[in-house]
Amino acid sequence: MTDPTDSLAALPRERTWLLPALRAAQHGERWLSPDTLDRIAAHLRVPKSEVWGVASHYPELRLTRPGRRIVRVCTGVSCRVLGGRELLTACEQRLGVRAGQTAADGAVTLEELDCAFACSVAPVVEVDHAIRGRVTTGDLASLLSAPGHHEVPRPIVAALGPAVSGSPMQRLATLVREAKRRGTGTRLAVGVGSCSVAVGAGDTFTALREEVARRKLPLTVIAAGCNGMCWAAPAVTVLREGAAPVVVGPVAAAEVPRLLDAVSSGAGDGLRDVGRDAMGPQHRVLLERCGVVDADDIADALRHGAYAALAQALDGGAPERVIEEVRTAGLTGRGGAYFQTAVKWAGCRAAAGAPKYIVMNGEEGEPGIFKDRHLMEGDPHRLLEAVLLAAYAVGASRGVLYIHGEAELSAERVAAALAQARRSGLVGEQILGSDFSLEVEIRRGLGGFVLGEETALLESIEGRRAMPRTRPPFPVEAGLWGKPTVINNVETLFAVPSIVARGGAWFAGLGGGRGTKLFGLSGHVRRPGIVEMELGCTLRTLIDAVGGGSSTGRPIFAMVVGGPSGSVVNPRHFDEPLIPRGPVNPGTGGVVALDEGASVRDVVGTLLAFNTRESCGKCTPCREGTARLLAMLEAPVDQASVRQLSEVIQLASLCGLGQAAPFAVLSGLAEFPREFGV
Repeated sequence: MTDPTDSLAALPRERTWLLPALRAAQHGERWLSPDTLDRIAAHLRVPKSEVWGVASHYPELRLTRPGRRIVRVCTGVSCRVLGGRELLTACEQRLGVRAGQTAADGAVTLEELDCAFACSVAPVVEVDHAIRGRVTTGDLASLLSAPGHHEVPRPIVAALGPAVSGSPMQRLATLVREAKRRGTGTRLAVGVGSCSVAVGAGDTFTALREEVARRKLPLTVIAAGCNGMCWAAPAVTVLREGAAPVVVGPVAAAEVPRLLDAVSSGAGDGLRDVGRDAMGPQHRVLLERCGVVDADDIADALRHGAYAALAQALDGGAPERVIEEVRTAGLTGRGGAYFQTAVKWAGCRAAAGAPKYIVMNGEEGEPGIFKDRHLMEGDPHRLLEAVLLAAYAVGASRGVLYIHGEAELSAERVAAALAQARRSGLVGEQILGSDFSLEVEIRRGLGGFVLGEETALLESIEGRRAMPRTRPPFPVEAGLWGKPTVINNVETLFAVPSIVARGGAWFAGLGGGRGTKLFGLSGHVRRPGIVEMELGCTLRTLIDAVGGGSSTGRPIFAMVVGGPSGSVVNPRHFDEPLIPRGPVNPGTGGVVALDEGASVRDVVGTLLAFNTRESCGKCTPCREGTARLLAMLEAPVDQASVRQLSEVIQLASLCGLGQAAPFAVLSGLAEFPREFGV
């Protein structure tokens, strides 16, 4: 066990480092003891009461000592409808401890988990921070007795040195030539992402590398991110030069020899591409490199076009042109609010004050939403390029990449990409020899749904409880440390390189002027995963054409769209276009299918209970109103009273998360009144 004092010594003595200090200390001793909190307060020169106040605010921090093992069972909507509650009960019986408690002998702590963000491989159980997916009660004996930790393959990749002369385009061309000299040949890309690792992708990757080496085959095995086809995980994509990718899956470690027999004998031409049907209806822009590019190798990213849009913009010499392309594209925020991105960027550029900041919001703390992790894990260099373009456009010189505290693989891959980009002259001072400079750092969250609200995220970075600020002023005028700041969601940023490279008019030609949107499919659907569709598609298309229909054979009875801030949709609306502020709002893009056996009332209660627990507590309507509303659902439902209280919460809550908290309740009552006895 690490002494928490060791990690403190490396941190500057400033309040902004409070969350990193708390995170590092907990990582060392597994919880935060009173003595540790006192040492943190002394080192950072923050009052002890405020350190305790911050530590008690974030859900991922522990102020009581846990058992020697920690078992968490996900009971979010996707896991719940696929057996999560039954798994929790079975764990209670096997471990001899109730959920939320630690065994008397200190052997184990058992907890419910709001969401493991691996919804596509539900139901999920986490043992000592290692997630296992598609768990059945029959798996529990071996799962609970085995070591919890599992390694994610992290190959060592040689860096590319910076080009030292020429224009930005010329310097990038030098880097690309160096990348191409490394060669490719036939490659086997294993989808290694959070969801796929939970069902054995790490074992498949290791077995594939070892068997290729043993047979001395002229094949390269790479750890790509997930291509979104989580239902086929562990998946292997066969990449031959000049040929279309072929996705094979699921491929367990034991099936690796048979796969190599087919690939190396020439019979690989007959490999069944399991992704053809699911990929057909999609329009993959943001996901175009996910699953085919080596997530740990900047050379592979460069071979696939990374940083070309950045070099193009820097050669153009006018940041305003980037903003105008984004304006022409009609790009709106994909975090759920759908605010015009160009308006935000232009406001920051015009604001007085320096330095200016660009903040990437990768917190993604909503149950049922797991798209941003796929993007960060699958194509981290695209993310960095997007942040660089945004910073260049708004005049920012500082960047903060804020990543969910439990999204370990996302953080590791983004950190590796950042280090590679810095060594290649793509981040830091005078990027690609231009006058543009950007210093970038990574910050990790510690849980909290409210971090989806941009000003609460700024409070967190500054070392405070995550609570929304009163606006105005808006962050573009006075954001991080009072300086002009742009905060963008991961998915929003991912669209920017393609917009700059292909033009705003091209992007505006997709989705009726709205572009594409990522959707996370889960629940009772045959092909759960991440898909990219043009906005304006329908739930019917997502369920049947992409998702493969019901996984149980029973009709889909309802869809939860948009997570805890979303709505419950009746089948009569399945053919409505998914457009922002339309009859069916796509929200953040989470889509959970519920068959006839699911209880809408239970699902609505689960979503509202999460909103209640996650209220930051700053404003009374949200803090007290959601709790009162939840109690009203547990009794015979008085529809008029529920609607009246919901209206108060919507109108009087300080931030958008509180205002949206009653949506699931109101839609459930309106569309499924019988489920509530109305």
